[in-house]
Amino acid sequence: MTAVKLFGKMNGTPIYRYTVENKNGVQLSCLSYGAAWQSLKVPVNGHLQELILSSPQIDDYVGTYHGKSVGRVAGRIGQGQYMQAGQEVSLPTNEGSTTLHGGPHGFSTLNWHGEIKNNQIIFNRHISESEDGFPGDIDVTIIFTLDDQNNVTITYTASANAETLFNPTNHVYFNLNASDTDIGNHHLTVPSSQRFKLTSKKIPTGELLDVAASYFDFRKPQLLKEMFKKAQSTPENGLDDIYYLNAHREQNLAATLSQGNIKVDVFSNRNALVVFTANDFDESLHFIGKQARPHIGIAMEAQTAPRAIVDPKFGDIRLHSGQTRQEKTRYHFTF
Repeated sequence: MTAVKLFGKMNGTPIYRYTVENKNGVQLSCLSYGAAWQSLKVPVNGHLQELILSSPQIDDYVGTYHGKSVGRVAGRIGQGQYMQAGQEVSLPTNEGSTTLHGGPHGFSTLNWHGEIKNNQIIFNRHISESEDGFPGDIDVTIIFTLDDQNNVTITYTASANAETLFNPTNHVYFNLNASDTDIGNHHLTVPSSQRFKLTSKKIPTGELLDVAASYFDFRKPQLLKEMFKKAQSTPENGLDDIYYLNAHREQNLAATLSQGNIKVDVFSNRNALVVFTANDFDESLHFIGKQARPHIGIAMEAQTAPRAIVDPKFGDIRLHSGQTRQEKTRYHFTF
């Protein structure tokens, strides 16, 4: 089953919803707005169960990141500035003095050209430097592939006509419960012994902190409810952290999230994983079957370590003129 339907309109522009289904009855839906992952349903006990936070109408996706593709650069760029060829580049900011998730005109704010080919939902976009404020024009393709092994693979491909930055991710939030229950009953595993020390503005300093003997240690499965108890006296009231994976293999396991018989394994060729447990969600957000509140979902955002923008030992997010770069993240679902 494949389907393309009108989801809504923004300022008169049609926003489309694309759906594909595999032989096991798993359904994947994405939106042209923000190249967003809008739904992932799996058959459980004779009915389809939603595994991600999904909103019912287009207005709920305006000004938010849930499910969206984010870029050109995921995460935060301090002061909205970086050095390129010995020159300081200034970017548009959207979180005080910080450029967050590609800035005010990033991937998540754009309407993409979409199509379905077999088991793939394909989004394409030409983005000029005058449109999003990053140097160079960039051509981006984002492909969501649903296979019969119950994998959703997101492939990001980009080329540019001048040196720029490219470090995309997807901001999907998972909640594996059938009922309106938060993620406290989920177990999380992140095979990382280190996380980045962050400034008060959530900018990584480059210092790596050991997770041992702390509630940040998920090298063995940890019940999120127990972590929330330990974190409730902190400003974050949960996780909003960057784990260093120190690996560059496409099939590297970045995280496992499970609840009962349902599990999602996240694999990536990236060397960092941002984990955010929706600590500040409130009733201004609307989800199907879930009341928005703190800890109603968890984002596991695979990306190149944000510190790479100033320290090459953490990777390279520069995209050179004429170069094509591809990044992948794979989500394997068990149910």
